[in-house]
Amino acid sequence: MTPPQRLRARHGLTVIELDGEGVVYDADSGNLHHLNHTAWLVFSLCDGTGTARELSADIADAFEMDATEVEHQVRSLLRTMKREELVEAVRG
Repeated sequence: MTPPQRLRARHGLTVIELDGEGVVYDADSGNLHHLNHTAWLVFSLCDGTGTARELSADIADAFEMDATEVEHQVRSLLRTMKREELVEAVRG
């Protein structure tokens, strides 16, 4: 069985927080990404130490929300962020 991935923001991105939202510029691709409050929260937690389940549990606890629903939303956001190459799996 494959261990759960721990994700971190990809190196080389320019990241700016503004009023609880984020703007991420990828100079390699020339893409600019606007992250709303929810996406910014998830992105900011991607420091390579937590799995999607752990990030979800932390968010659910902090906001007193249903952990299953939060995990569903977090996994969806992380899939998008991986596809857009904003986050990457921590190796080793």
